Amino acid sequence: MDETDARVAFSIATDPWIPVIYLDGSRGELSMVDVFDRAASIRRIQGDVPMQELPIVRLLLAILYRANSPSAADGGVLGKKDVLDLWHSLWIAGKFDMDDIRRYLDYFSDRFYLDDPSHPFYQVPDLEYVGKEPDGVDELVADVPKPEKFLFSMRARGTISSLSLAEGVRWLIFQQSYAPAGIKTPVVGNSHVKSGKVYAPKGSVGTGLLGAEGGVFLEGENLFQTLMLNWVLFDEKRKNGHLICGNAAGIPSWEADETTPDLVPATTGNPNDPVSAYTWQSRRMRLVFDETGQRVVGVVSCYGDIPSIVNGADAEPMTAWRKSEAQQKKLGLPSAPLMPRAHDSERAIWRGLSAVVSKEEGSEDCRPGVVRWAELLQEEEILPRETLPYVAIHAQGMSYGTQSSVFEDGVDDILDVSSALLCHDSRACSGSLKVIAQADEAVELLVRFVRNVQRASGDKSAKDRARVKSSYVRAQAFGEIDHLCRDRIAHFPGDGDTVIDEYCIEWRAEIRSTLLALEGEYLRECAPSLFAERYEKPEDKKSDRGMTVGKADAIFRASLNKALSPLYKEKDSSKTVGSATLSEGM
Repeated sequence: MDETDARVAFSIATDPWIPVIYLDGSRGELSMVDVFDRAASIRRIQGDVPMQELPIVRLLLAILYRANSPSAADGGVLGKKDVLDLWHSLWIAGKFDMDDIRRYLDYFSDRFYLDDPSHPFYQVPDLEYVGKEPDGVDELVADVPKPEKFLFSMRARGTISSLSLAEGVRWLIFQQSYAPAGIKTPVVGNSHVKSGKVYAPKGSVGTGLLGAEGGVFLEGENLFQTLMLNWVLFDEKRKNGHLICGNAAGIPSWEADETTPDLVPATTGNPNDPVSAYTWQSRRMRLVFDETGQRVVGVVSCYGDIPSIVNGADAEPMTAWRKSEAQQKKLGLPSAPLMPRAHDSERAIWRGLSAVVSKEEGSEDCRPGVVRWAELLQEEEILPRETLPYVAIHAQGMSYGTQSSVFEDGVDDILDVSSALLCHDSRACSGSLKVIAQADEAVELLVRFVRNVQRASGDKSAKDRARVKSSYVRAQAFGEIDHLCRDRIAHFPGDGDTVIDEYCIEWRAEIRSTLLALEGEYLRECAPSLFAERYEKPEDKKSDRGMTVGKADAIFRASLNKALSPLYKEKDSSKTVGSATLSEGM
């Protein structure tokens, strides 16, 4: 075999590169063909960092969309029943049609080689920097610390000089999804160079597509179920047609016959469907190999296809959405457009569950499309609750710092959710979200209690310390109720108003006792002098506005009982629940 043959030998379709955990806990590394073939025996995909999982799942889903095309019943027009029948038949079989998948992968086999001379997978052939050698692989690997750009890394600087081909594929896919923004070195053929540098177009998404979203996907008991639950084939909310299959314009990147090294500015409606979104080429990239072709030693990377995320719900089923008045004003639109909700890495996903599963009567449905799909499968009795009593909602993403030019943190949070909560108008859904909102307010009451105690100390020079202590208490409180709220959400009953009411009462009681225990711990830390009455101003004594620890305790307990009452009314659900885990973004 000559050098050229060696350099095109690695195919992501047939060579192992996807790390998996099997149902029995053992691990392996499989090709795409084998992952589809053994999906029912695989628990999940586990990459070099957790956030590699979602981009790989999206790649596999794009293959499913292209390899499995439902046919219209009796030769007529393709409809809702056709796609539901296709989905149901595969679910009942418990495995994918490997003939269709192999046929598709074989047809495009030359597009899945990592170093094909004409169409290298997820890359541009012969891509070169202008006046600069390729970067080292530390620019490809997200958790390699860089000067002034340290991430969550256990690696030491200078310890990585090359990657295996399997590692190279995984980081290539990760970067196409999450690459940070910032100033780039121009590549030959880029026509958007300013003073020897390349910038993302002003006001556009500078990161990879997933970096601008709050990635959400559903997990079943195995990888087969996970892929099926996220393989959305029909969505009544879509404005460009309810069916999500057979779109001639929505093709994956590898099916395109031509590639360009140039940056392509965002255009309205691109990406235009899940297949193009899941394989979006946010960067022009080329992996650099050693002389044997068996190790990745460098990378060339610059801006590529800039995505449009404004009103992009038709193309992206894996994020929650929100109305943005700021973007309406900025873009001069007649109405507020939908924008994706990005993750807040400091908040647990259960605190923002409303944004994922809830839809208020008369308002636009901003839930992720995968959640609407799961609800439809329940409504059509294709996937009844007794078949799948709960699913896991898995949130993944990256957060950025310094104008999105550097990775700051990663988001990887899994929440088991009772299937009853996936029906947005169910009593179970509204009841669970009500308790979550109450829990959020109850924690803030504990924080307010701590502030009142600090006020009672009479120390007016400790505002910074008070702020730090409040943040600590808030984090501690949410940490203490985290497990019980996750457990309650996973086992929430689906039927019977009385059963649901009793379940919520028990849940509130657990929250109350946990927060009272934390209050007690804090009180035991207080010095005896804090029980003296303190006044911030001399005139406060006349108006009885002084504060003592005893008064702070009484206020807290009374407010807590009110906040955790069954008669509780949300003051502003958009502030207390809907945006709790998912930030507003642009």
